[in-house]
Amino acid sequence: MMPSLLLALLAGPARALPPDDAPWEVLEEAPVRVECARLPDGPWCRSTGVIAAPVERVARAVAEMRHHHELFDSVLRIDVLEPDVLHVVLDYPAPLDDRDYVARYTREQDGDAVVFRWVPVEHPGAPPEEGVVRLPRFAGEWRLEPDGGGTRVRYTWEAEIAGSFPSFAYGTAWRRMGWESLRDLGRTVGAPVSPP
Repeated sequence: MMPSLLLALLAGPARALPPDDAPWEVLEEAPVRVECARLPDGPWCRSTGVIAAPVERVARAVAEMRHHHELFDSVLRIDVLEPDVLHVVLDYPAPLDDRDYVARYTREQDGDAVVFRWVPVEHPGAPPEEGVVRLPRFAGEWRLEPDGGGTRVRYTWEAEIAGSFPSFAYGTAWRRMGWESLRDLGRTVGAPVSPP
């Protein structure tokens, strides 16, 4: 879910994220807050928590995710196609096919916040793979803001799962992705995650 992930990051265009006043439905309050909004162009979700580490340390972990992707339970591999373009393969439980996406990442400073955004792109270095469902619309953002001595993290992602995935299981999948993304980011800096 997410949700991840860069080396040299350049500012660039991003798809518009749903606004704070979108019809967000709270799916879970703890161990992190997970909310989803079913919008006309598809579902979006976001998870929010506080990682007990400074913003710059957490930002380095996001920027260098390709070096420690093995700490993310849902990430099978990350291929660097260009300095700012990654091919990410996500692990889905059997009997479901795994998912993947190709995205261009940017890094921006927004006041005190560090913001990593990604938009889907096509790239010849990441052709479709047998047994893997491509997520062609997977866009999102990691927003990292100071919160005392820690970092308030809000992970927002376009939550279309695609492929043959039962719609009754979407809520469970979204809660899992929201929690695991923040928990696993906390692992990379050796810090716990708490509710916002």
